[in-house]
Order: sequence, then C-alpha cells, then structure tokens
Amino acid sequence: MKKVFVQLESGRGFGRDILKGIYNYNNQFSKWEIIFEPSYYLKTSKNDNLIKLISEIKPDGCIIENLKGAKKITELGIPMVLTSSINKTNNTPFLKGNYDADGKIALEYFSSKGFKNTAFFGINNVKWSDGRLKSFEKHAQKLNINVYNYTPKKKKDINHNLKHIVSWLQLLPKPIGIFCCNDDLGIILINACSMAKLRIPYEVAILGVDNDELLCSVVHPQLSSIARNHSAAAFNACKVLNNMMNHLNVDNYIIPTEPLSVIERGSTDTIASNDKEVIKALNFIRTNTHRNLTVENVVAETNISRRSLYTRFKKTTNRTILEEIQFQKIKKFKTLLTNQKLSVKEIAFHLGFEDVSHVSRWFSSIEGTPPLKWRKQNI
Repeated sequence: MKKVFVQLESGRGFGRDILKGIYNYNNQFSKWEIIFEPSYYLKTSKNDNLIKLISEIKPDGCIIENLKGAKKITELGIPMVLTSSINKTNNTPFLKGNYDADGKIALEYFSSKGFKNTAFFGINNVKWSDGRLKSFEKHAQKLNINVYNYTPKKKKDINHNLKHIVSWLQLLPKPIGIFCCNDDLGIILINACSMAKLRIPYEVAILGVDNDELLCSVVHPQLSSIARNHSAAAFNACKVLNNMMNHLNVDNYIIPTEPLSVIERGSTDTIASNDKEVIKALNFIRTNTHRNLTVENVVAETNISRRSLYTRFKKTTNRTILEEIQFQKIKKFKTLLTNQKLSVKEIAFHLGFEDVSHVSRWFSSIEGTPPLKWRKQNI
C-alpha cells in the first residue's frame, strides 16, 4: 500500500471538493494510506517544518495545496501534484482554472437576465482574479455590455474598508450585475450593499465563484455562485500522481478545472428589465424546461405579436427566443447530470424530449461531448 501525504485547507468548499475527488479515486482504485498535515492545534509552533516532516514520513507521493519551498519535496525524489498554481515548480503537475470560461459563463448569465450594466469586484495582481476580469470584459465587449471594475491594489481596502466599496457601489448605474472573483468577495459585497442600503438583487445582483455551499447559504440573501468541477479535477490529479509513483510518463502537467453552471440563489434572482412582456416570456421559459417548448408557446403567454416579442426579447437578452429555450434546457440538463443516480434517458424524459434516441446527439452538438462523457469529466 502506497503512502500519500496531503496538505490541504479542508475547512473551505474548495478543500472539501478536493478531498471528495481524492476519496473517489482512492475508493475506486488505489486504497492509498492517506497521511494528513497535522491540524493547527497540534503544531508545536507556527513554523513547524512540513518539509522536515515529509522527509521523516517518506511518503510515496504528496498532494499539496500551498506550501512555500514545495520544490524541496521534488528534490527529495518524492512525486507531487499541486492543487493550485501558487508556488508551482517546474515539472510538477498542478490544477489550473479555466478563467476564460468563468468570465464567459458569468457574462452570459447576466446578459440572459437583461443586464446592460455589469461590474467586476476582484483582487489586483492575483492571477485567477485578473484572468476572470479579462475574460468578463472581453465577452462583455462582444455584446456591447458595460463593465465597471473595482480591483484595489491593497488587500486592506477589501478586508477592512467597506466605506470605499460602498462609495463605489453608490456611483454605479442601477440595476447592475456584479461578478465577484470568488465567494469570499461576494459575501463582502453583500455586507457593503447592506451598509449602503442597496436592495439585492433588484438594484445590485451579485455572483460569486466556487459555490462553497455553506458559505453561500449562511448569508442573506444567499449568494449565487458558479460551481466548478474541483472534485473531478482532483480525481484526475490522483491519476497523474499514481502514474508518477509507478514511474509512468505524465503527458500533461496542467490539470484543468472547469466551470459547471451557475447555482442561482437569492442574490441574482431577478430580471433587469422594465419590459413586462419580455419578463413574462423569460419566466415562462425558465419554469417550463420540462416541456418541449416552441417559440409559439412562448408568444402565446404574452400580449404582443411574435415579431414585436422577438425584437424586444433579443434587445433585452442578446438571444433569440429559440436560443433562450435551448440555453435553459441545456443548463437544466447539465444540472441534472450532476445527479449520478439519474440516467440520460430519465433526464431526457424529465425535460420533455419526445425522441430520446437523439438526446446524445443534441447535447454533443452544443457541448462538444456526449452527456455521459461530460458527466465523467465534470463530476
């Protein structure tokens, strides 16, 4: 039995997701002996030397989240994978987020809700924050959507100075959708909106990243967030580590993590439009993903002509009515795919598909991969 040393902050959603991936791999394949970094209350000092501890334990491999001097582990000849790109070293596999996809899904989400004004709240000179901002601005430009960003250079301006954030919020046009670089900043923004007496989600809609379920659910209103496939990525990292421990070649040192979907909660449960007919149409589409909807079905729910609804709908959402039907259907399909107890056939029936045999082809035409392969890659 191989010994694997794990250094991970398991108190947050990201760390727990990584642990799930390690558990899933170990339960299915390897049966490693897992040795964890000692908890903070068991350490004799703040400067306990983990490198020294690892050299004494002599594990067959290591899974490390963030450790200065991690390079020394490879110098000891111990295979290692990193669960982040922080302190990465040459020839060491690491998890890397697809920040372009994060920004794209956030912008598309706000666009589908009719927002013409958006903003980004992030941390300056941090790769994952900068990457998400760059993507968000790029995709906003394509759709002619405004972006106002607030990325302070000093972390204290985020942690201990809500007044600066409140001042920024008060100057923004309303309604506005704000994409935060992670869930932590989303919660800070909810606090700042409360201080500024701004109504969430009607004046300010807030979206985070990572979907730390406990963190997102404990605040009011609850924080909407982009769920990511951290568990699947950790599973793949374990595969890579197993190959390294068995002296097999590693083909790719970058292990990608991808966004799955927006988990909508109270902080974004709104539509940024004064057009009552468009709102009727959007609500009808979103509450009827279980039906095989047509454009005619949607038009029938409104009090205007097909041509008028088409024009006003496109102007509000940057999508046609048919595109919105497909968008909501595929979003719901992917959400149901995360429930491994449901078969593709069951999901298809649930979403109103009359010809189940064509479902995989339909899904592949949009996502570029069959549904079962998507589930395997992302869950």
